Amino acid sequence: MLAEMDNDGGMSAITVREVLTLAALRGNFVVAGQNGLERVVTGVNVMEVPDIESFVKRGELLLTTAYPLREHPEDLAVLVHTLSRLGLAALAVKTGRYLERLPDDALAMANELGLPVILLAEDTSFNEVIGAVLAIVLTEYGADPAGAEEIRERLTGVALAGGGLMEIARTLAGALDRHVSILDPEGVALGEGGVLPDENFGESWEFPVTVGGRERGLIVVNGTDEPTLGQRRLVRQACFAAGMHIAQALASLELDRQMRVLFLEELVAGKAVDESLVRERSRLFGWDFRSDHAVILARLGQELGDSVVVSAARTGLPRGGLAWARGQEVVAIVPAESIPTEAVPWLQADSWRKALERAGGGDVYVATGSVARSAAELAESHSAARESLSIAQATGRKNVRHDVLTLERVILSVPADLLAELIHRELGPIVDADIANGSDLCATLEMFLGTGNAADAARRLFIHYNTMKHRMSRIAGLITADLSDPRARLRLSFALQARKLVLDAHR
Repeated sequence: MLAEMDNDGGMSAITVREVLTLAALRGNFVVAGQNGLERVVTGVNVMEVPDIESFVKRGELLLTTAYPLREHPEDLAVLVHTLSRLGLAALAVKTGRYLERLPDDALAMANELGLPVILLAEDTSFNEVIGAVLAIVLTEYGADPAGAEEIRERLTGVALAGGGLMEIARTLAGALDRHVSILDPEGVALGEGGVLPDENFGESWEFPVTVGGRERGLIVVNGTDEPTLGQRRLVRQACFAAGMHIAQALASLELDRQMRVLFLEELVAGKAVDESLVRERSRLFGWDFRSDHAVILARLGQELGDSVVVSAARTGLPRGGLAWARGQEVVAIVPAESIPTEAVPWLQADSWRKALERAGGGDVYVATGSVARSAAELAESHSAARESLSIAQATGRKNVRHDVLTLERVILSVPADLLAELIHRELGPIVDADIANGSDLCATLEMFLGTGNAADAARRLFIHYNTMKHRMSRIAGLITADLSDPRARLRLSFALQARKLVLDAHR
């Protein structure tokens, strides 16, 4: 999550060495890359995703618990090299939970490249670090407005004290003796101050509030005459203050979202099964896992952002459902009460699939896992959904449930060599004939076995009955099985399903 101020005014040279003097970072120390302490810090980022390289910007201080590297800590050296090449200011790592110690080769790489690596204490708050860095960056922007030092300090002080957008608007309105509104991107007022002039004489001037290169709102100043240069400087300072307040709020929200997703990932991986911990986190995040739930996995043709997935979940998932993005995969946890019995068509997963497709996910496959009677069983439901998703993609079915894939699961549980032996023994000559002649004898046999009637099979295949008879005559001449024998029909049907499933699984 980017938490960088980029309003008007040049970025001042605040170094890693200076950032380390902030109260939020006291007690932490540099373990490598000390010769890079003069690198300039222009923002803050948090790494809790594996592909952080795509989101890093030059000059950032990158905070992480090393969660994405928990399985492969040896990759940290490569990441250090990549981050240095991208112009990172410093890397701050909180060890203990996911990474016991920083690998020696990573520290050696940091020393070689001059990329400061800061070891964070366990009680270091990411939120406090983000707020402190943004605060010092903010106070160094641009020159002080001439003759308005006191107002500038008041605006900055309001933001740093957590006064909010309403107080920023009131402070600016008092300084300008004008009506001031702070609006969000949709035009909703987040803060107002001063008396609105008569509409017949009042005009308005808009000043954008940007955070991380993206417009996050507007400061609207009303009046009967255009703001002077001095007043504009005060408005710009207010934009800085509002931008910092919004950046801090966004960083806090993003960190909260990341911690929620991190806990859910641990839950479906079976790593957070301590009941007291689950109850505590569930109360904290507003979840209720006391009832039965199930995991739904979706494979997307096009990757969607987490905010898009959350928006799609509002219409595509039942009340109480949770969803988060995982690259081209989306994970959802839904109340099991939304899953009816096998005898009743389940439309909820299809609604979810269509919602993801409407959101731009391309071709979407969804697979529902087993019902989890407790939070501890969500990992089993996740594994079942993973197995079902593989079958869905192999067979081309867009919406599958684990409990109705018994035949496919049985087929895939058979050792590959034994399955290949069965397919070759039962279907070998027919398969060879199809390959050699470009015929459809396997499909013809499957339709015949499925209907039990040659005339009906011919209609379903859209071929003449005489063509069907000719094909069945060829099939009878290629195999030794008696098609009137129920056991032979069962073996052939099983072999046909196995061949189709195995072939599709390897495409």
